Amino acid sequence: MANTKKKTISGAMYSKPNLEHNLREHIPPNSVEERRYLNLVYTKDEDITLEQVYDKLFAASYQEWREKEIKKGRGKRFPKTYYEKIKQDKQKHLTYEIIWQIGDMRDTGFNLNLEDADKAQALLDDFAIYLLELPEVCVVTQKELDDPEWKPPFDAGLVVHHMTYHGDENSPHIHMTYIPYTTHSKSGAPVQNVFSQMFEDIGYPTTMRQATTESGELVWQTDKNGNQVPQMKRNKHGGVDWVETQKMVLQKMMMERLGWDRLYKGSNPRGNMELSDYRRERAAEAAKEAELELEAVMDKVVSGQEALKVQTEQLETLASNLQKGYEAEERLTTKIADKYAKLEKVEQDLTDKTNEVERQVQKLDMLQEDADKAEKRAVLAEQIYDYFKDTPASEREHEYFERIMDLTYENGNLKAENQELKRENSRLREKLEKAYDFMRQFTIGGMNMLEKFLRSIGEWVQQKVAGLSR
Repeated sequence: MANTKKKTISGAMYSKPNLEHNLREHIPPNSVEERRYLNLVYTKDEDITLEQVYDKLFAASYQEWREKEIKKGRGKRFPKTYYEKIKQDKQKHLTYEIIWQIGDMRDTGFNLNLEDADKAQALLDDFAIYLLELPEVCVVTQKELDDPEWKPPFDAGLVVHHMTYHGDENSPHIHMTYIPYTTHSKSGAPVQNVFSQMFEDIGYPTTMRQATTESGELVWQTDKNGNQVPQMKRNKHGGVDWVETQKMVLQKMMMERLGWDRLYKGSNPRGNMELSDYRRERAAEAAKEAELELEAVMDKVVSGQEALKVQTEQLETLASNLQKGYEAEERLTTKIADKYAKLEKVEQDLTDKTNEVERQVQKLDMLQEDADKAEKRAVLAEQIYDYFKDTPASEREHEYFERIMDLTYENGNLKAENQELKRENSRLREKLEKAYDFMRQFTIGGMNMLEKFLRSIGEWVQQKVAGLSR
């Protein structure tokens, strides 16, 4: 039938439902207030908390198992309640969600196709009732919570926490929030929230098989021990298969009541292919992708090895250069130490010579003072001599005259000695200037050696020498 209207059927599965959105505790931006009266809550006791439901479903089994573990010395590491255990689990989730929808906002939306939206709304309402009446589906209400003997009417199934219909958004759809429930858990407490086990228990197992290439060859991979093992791929997903079964029911209802056929498009990559054919093709594609990924990884490994080799050679060269640098530094350090030792010896010699100069200067000062006194006395004697030379001398005068002559002779000697000391002082000054010139050639601690030396002995020596040279 070429003119048959076709609509997509969605059964999107999510692991983190937004209960505030579903129960309209939070109003989304695309909600139309005039249509909020269309919204429905199929599970009327919406005030029941998720923790209460968990306590009803799992508490007894979990506590019994935990007590056994405590006796074995292992149980104390597990939380006190199963609710807290799942809340802390990184693999499991407290609830899961399926969003059921017919068409999309363009072909079945309230704004663009109100007539089809109203028809889809009525059909989804009947579909919701069908879902809640499935033998593997049940709802926990306040009545069940108050009944101490109540438990789900099955060994495994979907325990619906909330189911709501939204007619205030762009297109009609149903939110189905549920807890996977099974009494056949293979590890831990027998009664648990185990997603894949629950669907397997109701007849929808998740299975794996070895991947194949496009030509049908089996795909192998290397494990951590270097052994070749089959590369396994999931070829059946229990949850997806269960959802697809219910979508087939909705498809039949849609065709019988509205004459609409199912359309495969958009996010569904298989188009109008049969599900089994699509899965086979996807398995082959996944195997091919894995093979290409492995080749890419191997290429990266080879490139990494080559880069590592180059880096290793560079590091070896750098290490060799560093060793040479260390050896050169040691040789330079030895040379510097020898140089400083020589400088210390020169500085000590200069210090000794300076001390000698200082002693000579002090001696010169004393001699100069004595020479000045003697010279004054000689002048006085000459004056006395001039005064008495024409006078007849008595014996006393003769002795006095003789003393004056001695002083005159001594004064002459002192003058000669003074001249010799001045010459010696000039020679010492020349030696000192040469020492200063030598010291100016060196720098110690950022300071000229001569400057450092003069600061250490004081500037008075330089001043004294300069005074004697004048």
